[in-house]
Amino acid sequence: YVWFQDPNSISTQFLTNTIILFLIPIVTTTTAPTLWGIFNPISPVFIFGGLCLLFFNHISIKDCFASKDKEFFLTIGGILLSIVNMILVRSRIGAFFTISSFLLILYLANKIRFDKVQLTSIAVTCFFIWFYWQFISNSQYGQTDFNPNGLALVIFAYFCIIICYFMYAFPTYFHIPKWFYHILILLLIFFITRRALSFKSRCTLIAITTWFITYYLLPKKKYTISLVLGVSLFMPIVYVLLWKSGLVDNITILGKRFASGRDFIWYEFFKVFIRHPLTGIGSDFDRMLPNLIYKNAHHALLNFLFVHGLPVLLVVLYLLYKRISDVISSPSSPVSTACLASIYGMIATGSLENFYILAPFNALFLTIFVISNTYAQEQATPHRSQ
Repeated sequence: YVWFQDPNSISTQFLTNTIILFLIPIVTTTTAPTLWGIFNPISPVFIFGGLCLLFFNHISIKDCFASKDKEFFLTIGGILLSIVNMILVRSRIGAFFTISSFLLILYLANKIRFDKVQLTSIAVTCFFIWFYWQFISNSQYGQTDFNPNGLALVIFAYFCIIICYFMYAFPTYFHIPKWFYHILILLLIFFITRRALSFKSRCTLIAITTWFITYYLLPKKKYTISLVLGVSLFMPIVYVLLWKSGLVDNITILGKRFASGRDFIWYEFFKVFIRHPLTGIGSDFDRMLPNLIYKNAHHALLNFLFVHGLPVLLVVLYLLYKRISDVISSPSSPVSTACLASIYGMIATGSLENFYILAPFNALFLTIFVISNTYAQEQATPHRSQ
């Protein structure tokens, strides 16, 4: 019956439990290879559990039906449709947690507020992990137990949390001149770019470039959402066509061939998916894609398309568009601009990796929206800000 209670009556307890469930995969999967091996397979369960707590605390089913909340019905419908599709194509159960968690993230992202203590617990955890991989660890390309591309993505994702939190929290306690923001941003980008180069992570360099362009150059307009999502979705088609044409056969970037195998991976996924456009092919890639060595879509949005089908992807795109619109429509400030730059940066690198749809990065993706939403609500009702 908790769904019908006052959404503010148990918020502190549920939000605290949620933070704990988010921090477990954040810490365990990005600090040590041994912990990663243990917790990576079960991290989606922690994230899904935390999101369920948020849903129970914030959403009244009765009110959703009474108000005919379209986003609520799309979210639940998308989850149910994905379950039906998974049964039809005999998918593995893990795909349920990925799509369900992401749909819940997109539905809840503009409805959640964390107080400064809760946000600080996430930001401080991210800072210490980022600081270790950025300045202490000697890991570099070819000399790490982790995937070097994955480590570079960890550094970028935690940078996004750190900079968004700094923009939000520090002006509350300190009078910070505008020029200081720019110096801080340029220094951090310099540091993470050097680390990305040490890992030869081209997708992270794309993410950093996107972040910088969004923050300093890209207009804060809604048409940029369609631009970013469109480029993300159509880029693999261009990749495959370039591969098929032979024009990029001799091109290398950071010592790696232009496409690094993604051309062949996307081509094979497309060939199988075209026979199952409505249901997708499910996540049993061993059965559906036996010719692939690396059975990974290497693309966040295409993962949903391939695994769950076109209707489910359209639900994701609609909700994602709405949530980014909320950030763009919020009061213009360094906070909202940093959040938008971080979201676009994650989407950019999610065009070459699954990244922001997987634990723990999906929890960080949600946190960026929460920072933006929390700040916007505090500006609208400053006497209630914490």
